[in-house]
Amino acid sequence: MAAVLYEHPLNEKVRTYLRVDYLFAQVKQFLPLETQWQQQGFFTALFALIEVLDRNDVRPDLIKDIERCEASLVNWSRHPQISDDALQQMLQKAVRLQSELLRGSKLANCLKEDKFLSPLRQRFFIPGGTCPFDLPQLQYWSERPHHIRQQQANDWLEQLRLVESAISFVLSFIRERGQFQALIAENGFMQNNTEQFELLRIEYDSQAGCYPTISGNKYRYAIRFMQLCDELGRTTIDKNVSFQLACC
Repeated sequence: MAAVLYEHPLNEKVRTYLRVDYLFAQVKQFLPLETQWQQQGFFTALFALIEVLDRNDVRPDLIKDIERCEASLVNWSRHPQISDDALQQMLQKAVRLQSELLRGSKLANCLKEDKFLSPLRQRFFIPGGTCPFDLPQLQYWSERPHHIRQQQANDWLEQLRLVESAISFVLSFIRERGQFQALIAENGFMQNNTEQFELLRIEYDSQAGCYPTISGNKYRYAIRFMQLCDELGRTTIDKNVSFQLACC
């Protein structure tokens, strides 16, 4: 089976975490900066990341979530089958991340005020606004030696390393709270109570000919499997779909 993993947040906080995590993955994908289009993709993803962090002050939520992770790790330390070495490493990481977040200011402020990035950021949100006649400074930057461009990009990302590490740490904890269970969506549909879960993870066969859509909140959710629009304009399916579900 060629499995597809789909994740759906059940609150706005986790929705923002997933968006930031997704944008970090995009930035890293373009990081080689070897072509003009990789550079365009890098800045597009970087500016989207700055925008999400600027609109959503995730720092207070991260501090609270890491504190909860630390409390869970302390409880796990009392279990005789838990590896003490691995646990201590995770505890140390939780303490370090929490300490650095408490000392820091609003995330991404440094990049938002960067003298080179700020004028570029304004133009990247205009369709076609990155033509050389709009941004001659970007064209000049693109022609600089590769190692200089690479170092500067790494310096920018280093200023976001804390938020990247913190969100990755918290998301790993959230994901590990749920265990996959085999379920069947009758006629492509199922619903259930969430018991205040934060994230749903669905794994299904890519050959099933459908994809999941989810509506819900921390109390209740509904999953409906859909197909791409056919010749008659239909998107819903009327067959049973087997899938794996983890409520986290």
